[in-house]
Amino acid sequence: MISPPDNKSPAFQEELYRDMLFHAPIGIVQSTLDGKLIYANPAVARMLGYSSTEECLASIQNIALDMYVDSDRRTTLIDLVLERGKLLNFESKLRRKNGRIFIGKFNVRLARDSCGVASHLEGFIEDISQQKEAETALRVSEERYRSVFENTGAGTIIIESDTTISLINAGFETLTGYSKEEIEGKMKWGTIVANAEDRTRMRQYHFMRRTATTAIPIEYEFTLKDRTGIDKNVFIRVDVIPGTDKSVASMTDISTLKKAERSFRESQSKLVGVMEAFEGFIYTTSQNHNISYMNRALENFVDTDSVERKCYLLIYDLDEPCPWCPLKRVFSGETIKEEFRNPKDGRWYYGVSSPIYKEDEDVEMCQAVLIDVNERKVAILAMKERKEYLQKENSRLRATIEDRYKFGDIVGKSAAMQQVYKMILRAAATDANVIIYGETGTGKELVARAIHRLSDRNKHALVPINCGAIPQELMESELFGYKKGAFTNAAEDKQGVFDHADKGSLFLDELGEVSESMQIKLLRVLEGHGYIPVGGVETIKPDVRIIAATNRNLQQLVEDGSLREDFFYRVHIIPIHLPPLRDRKGDIPLLIEHFLKKQEGKDGVPTLRGWEFEALLAHHWPGNIRELENTLQRYVSLHHLDLLMPKKQSEIVAESISAKELAFTDITLRCAVDNFEKKFIVKMLEKYRWNRTRVAKHLQIERKTLYSKMQRFGIEQDKL
Repeated sequence: MISPPDNKSPAFQEELYRDMLFHAPIGIVQSTLDGKLIYANPAVARMLGYSSTEECLASIQNIALDMYVDSDRRTTLIDLVLERGKLLNFESKLRRKNGRIFIGKFNVRLARDSCGVASHLEGFIEDISQQKEAETALRVSEERYRSVFENTGAGTIIIESDTTISLINAGFETLTGYSKEEIEGKMKWGTIVANAEDRTRMRQYHFMRRTATTAIPIEYEFTLKDRTGIDKNVFIRVDVIPGTDKSVASMTDISTLKKAERSFRESQSKLVGVMEAFEGFIYTTSQNHNISYMNRALENFVDTDSVERKCYLLIYDLDEPCPWCPLKRVFSGETIKEEFRNPKDGRWYYGVSSPIYKEDEDVEMCQAVLIDVNERKVAILAMKERKEYLQKENSRLRATIEDRYKFGDIVGKSAAMQQVYKMILRAAATDANVIIYGETGTGKELVARAIHRLSDRNKHALVPINCGAIPQELMESELFGYKKGAFTNAAEDKQGVFDHADKGSLFLDELGEVSESMQIKLLRVLEGHGYIPVGGVETIKPDVRIIAATNRNLQQLVEDGSLREDFFYRVHIIPIHLPPLRDRKGDIPLLIEHFLKKQEGKDGVPTLRGWEFEALLAHHWPGNIRELENTLQRYVSLHHLDLLMPKKQSEIVAESISAKELAFTDITLRCAVDNFEKKFIVKMLEKYRWNRTRVAKHLQIERKTLYSKMQRFGIEQDKL
């Protein structure tokens, strides 16, 4: 019977120790104090790339030279072991058989013999290359993570399981106004949440992420309160970091965006309100004519709220796209404006079709706005038709005017009157001021009425006024009116002729009799500055066309200084000259026939005998047409032709001044002329009862000229 081994025997213990060294998973080496390798277990051989321990021991004669990359480091380490006499831990670069370098971790101690003397070195070697690579990768990853964490742009934080904020980046400092020192490890997550409702909700999310099995929102919005107390709208993305109980949260300030959204919603609400209240039609359509939106007015028009129907069928009642369809041009980026007649209701519309763009700047759809312009369009078409008619009528009138002997109430076929007719037509076609020149009785007011009747102002009044028949002191109140209390007996407001002629025409007869002060006020009206009624304060600007008339030479009056030059050019725009009857005697038979027809009675139209007709033709007619009409009225009434022959000026003078008064005396010619002029003025003043205005008119001079002559000759009524 074989006895079991003695486990306590030194031999057994040594064998067991060697077996453990041989099979140890880490490298175990022994070397002399000077670095010669004396033992290496198989783990060391495998670590250094040798096939066996024998090969390893045979190849490595000196650890410092054959195994360590840095021999100086080996010497230093041995010195440290010898110096300290205890276990030394360190890392060092080692070289494998094939020359590759790896990192080894050493635990080295000094071994002593039984006598306590240092005999050799013993060490454990562990290949930590992979661990080092992992540490390096982890460090790089951590650096990258830190860089991303700091530079992400959003406010980013790490939240511990108890809601403490353990790490923040610069973006979160900017967002909240707090510093890292104030937050990290000190502040709870809920501190920066503005309202209690958000705080409760977010706290529930935080704990449910760690316990609940259901999905918890990781993106939402909340209100953040910064250090200064300002509330900010924030969008947050938060979730648990895998493998930990920490959360990472990134926040973006969306206050400006939320404000823009609110503004957009308000604008959109207003726009929708405007579009729904808009009386016209608004709709949007795709490129294939399908309607996607209609406002309320259009829905009522088509009597349906249906969408995605063809616009040409629904709105225009057509089986194919409208002839004026703008879609092709709109989808190329144009805005189209046009007028068309809707076949569905027969009315005219003004349409604006414009593109609506997508984010990529491509046209997404067409928006059309339709405004009913039927009344205006019909009026324009009617006006156009009327204009064409009037043009044709005017052409016809011009073509036949050479053969006419009558133009309204104006009678005459002579070449001079044909020219007058042409000027009347030209004046009626414009709104410019007109001045009619002609002797007394030539029919200036008839011409004025013809111009007004043919003009665009014919629906309003033609107001005539004789400037020579109105005293100068009353001229302003007659033209411009007056206010109650402006002067004695002004019991109530009174309108002037300009008020009555508003939007019509004002006929100023005998314009040459207007005083210089009145010319200034009239000039202001003609220049568009208006007038102020007597006693008033408010300026009135009438819309009046001036048609003036005179039997005087206005240019001569300008040269004499009695008529302002600027006033003359304001009224002398379209001049019309009426010939005296003596210069168009060929029209006398037509005039005689015209006036006799006006006197037609029970016995028919009166007739003239041959010699009477010849007498009328031979007469000089100083009173022109008015004299002819009056003569024929007397003839019809008295059955007697009475041609009033006015006395010549020489006969009047002879009757006014006796021969005795004209007797030659021993005086100069100048004295004789002055003497005659004084006596003649006195006779005229006595004849007209000292009415200076009538005397000046009879003498065909200005009143101020008459006054200066009276002062020169010392003529005063109470001294005669």
